[in-house]
Amino acid sequence: MAKRQDKRAEVIDLLAVHFLDTGLSDTGLRRLAEVAGTSDRMLLYYFENKEELVAAVLTQIASSLGASLTEMFGHRPLPPSTLLEALWAAAKSEAFKPHLRLWLDLAANANRGDPLLISISQQISAGWIEWMAHLLAVPDADKKATAALILAAVDGQLVLFPGEIARGESAILQLIRLLKQQVGHVDIGDRQHHDPAYS
Repeated sequence: MAKRQDKRAEVIDLLAVHFLDTGLSDTGLRRLAEVAGTSDRMLLYYFENKEELVAAVLTQIASSLGASLTEMFGHRPLPPSTLLEALWAAAKSEAFKPHLRLWLDLAANANRGDPLLISISQQISAGWIEWMAHLLAVPDADKKATAALILAAVDGQLVLFPGEIARGESAILQLIRLLKQQVGHVDIGDRQHHDPAYS
């Protein structure tokens, strides 16, 4: 059993590199077996089906990226503008380009109605939002919505300027300015009195 688990992990690692290099356009079972250095029959020994294999690889890539970002950001609370600024810098870096390309590919295929990819993309998005929410120095009731706003802002530039994400700089800088203006303008005690979310 341990040997099988080790082989599964090895296959996932090899295919993670493949997905980051080529996206989701080259994911036929025979091609995946070739990349993994095995046969399609053996792949189905290590994984229940192709769907389980693809889900395992994409989940591994997301987890690996999450670990890198956690190492980069740590766990200290950050103002929304600071978190957005740091995420934007990461998104523009060469190191993250393969992940961003794959994320766009995953989202595009999910939007075509693939049930498996819809489920995976929703899980990954929820994970990012949860991760950012824990980092944000905002009232608890605002954490997830603010995290979703930040994620949507970065993702939006990927969609608007595929391959040239830096062209979204002015929009991101404008949102950073708006988020900075919010600091000190919201009285949390007043919100707790009027906002049903605090009741």
